[in-house]
Amino acid sequence: MPDQSDALTRLVQAHVGEGRALTIRAFALAAVDPETGSTLSKSTVGNLVQGHRIKINPSIVRSIAAGLGMPLATVQAAVMEQYVGVVVDDPFGIEPGDDDAVVRVAHTPGATADDLPEVRAFIERARRGDGSRN
Repeated sequence: MPDQSDALTRLVQAHVGEGRALTIRAFALAAVDPETGSTLSKSTVGNLVQGHRIKINPSIVRSIAAGLGMPLATVQAAVMEQYVGVVVDDPFGIEPGDDDAVVRVAHTPGATADDLPEVRAFIERARRGDGSRN
C-alpha cells in the first residue's frame, strides 16, 4: 500500500493558525463533540496544528469537525486517508443526475478510474437498473 498521506494535517493547517480563518484558541474553544460534549486537550490541539499524529476516536473526529465548522464527513474522509490509507472520492467524474445521486468510492490513494474497472461496471449496471452481474 502507498504511504499514507497527511490529509487531516493539511485540512487542519489550512484553517487553523496564524493568518488562517481560525486562531488556535478559537479552534480549541469550538472543538466540542456535539454528541458527548468532550473537548480536545491543549496537547491534542497543538499536535494537530503542528502536524503530529494523534490518537483518533469518533469523539475526537466529531470535535475536530465542530472546531473547523465543517461537515463531519469531510473530516472523516481526511482521517481515513491519513490514518487508514483509504481515499473516498469519485474517480470516475460522474455528474449527479436529476436525482442528485453522487458516486463515492473507497480506494487506495493514487488509484484512478482505469484501476477500478469492476467498480465502473457495477456503476453502469446500477445506472441501467440491471441487477445482473453481466
